[in-house]
Amino acid sequence: MPVDLRLMRYVIAVAEAGSFEAAAERLHMTQPPLSRQIRDLERELGVALFHRRPTRLTEPGRVFVEEAREVLAAAEQAVERARRAAGANRGAVRVGYTVTTAFDEMPKLFAAMRARHPGVQVAAREAWGAELTAAAEAGELDVLLGRHLDVPAAWPSAVLRSEEFVAVVGAGHRLAGRSEVSLRDLRGETLRFFPRSYAPRYHDEVLAGLRGTGEEFEVWENPLPGLRNLTVSLSDSGFMVLPRSLSDRLPGGVACLPLLDRLPPIELRLSWAPDPSPAVTALITTAHRLARRERWTAPPG
Repeated sequence: MPVDLRLMRYVIAVAEAGSFEAAAERLHMTQPPLSRQIRDLERELGVALFHRRPTRLTEPGRVFVEEAREVLAAAEQAVERARRAAGANRGAVRVGYTVTTAFDEMPKLFAAMRARHPGVQVAAREAWGAELTAAAEAGELDVLLGRHLDVPAAWPSAVLRSEEFVAVVGAGHRLAGRSEVSLRDLRGETLRFFPRSYAPRYHDEVLAGLRGTGEEFEVWENPLPGLRNLTVSLSDSGFMVLPRSLSDRLPGGVACLPLLDRLPPIELRLSWAPDPSPAVTALITTAHRLARRERWTAPPG
């Protein structure tokens, strides 16, 4: 019997995540329909793919996952070849990306595009959110990659990564030796932030998340913003909050501390202009493939 590729992805997601609930979060769906569709698939196949409580693959399930991975890889290769035949391996893409993506996601996306689509020229532009929004509205960019970015209303977007925040303090800070902290521990400290005019939506979303915990902090707009300058910015006192994935990308002289508070997760989004060219479509597909490979789509923690 033919099996929908989507169902293959569902089974693989449950196998990799280790539970139906975690797989549903990864797939951006609720758990009941995921469980129901896999149960229906098992009924049609006449075999159990998973043991329940705890969730783990049966022997038939292990074989199914191995074969499904090969089928999906072949399907992606077929799509790739068709797009190349249509010109997807030619042309250019103008990508604007924010400061928080400059250390991990954008370099990996650029490398993935060179490997999969060597004929596509990727013109990358790093800037603060407000500048990228203006460039997109002026028609100077095809794709935006960033967190809490204002994008033109008609632009579609997709979440590539969702993660929690960490607090960042100077190495000499009174809390620098902690394994984790709460915002309560930081009471009386100043939040060292970039000027709001640089990235208004990011600025507002982060402050709203902090206020949502019931804690209030004085905000100091740093005249020397940027992750490369954190050692100077946090040399005497104060703190910052950043996406957890940046923890091992920061300069020396700072300490990253997991937060005990449940702040809203911060999402990395890819957005693109309507009616994308084959080259832009190739980048979108490559970004999704990269997110799956790097497990960016898995729930944090």
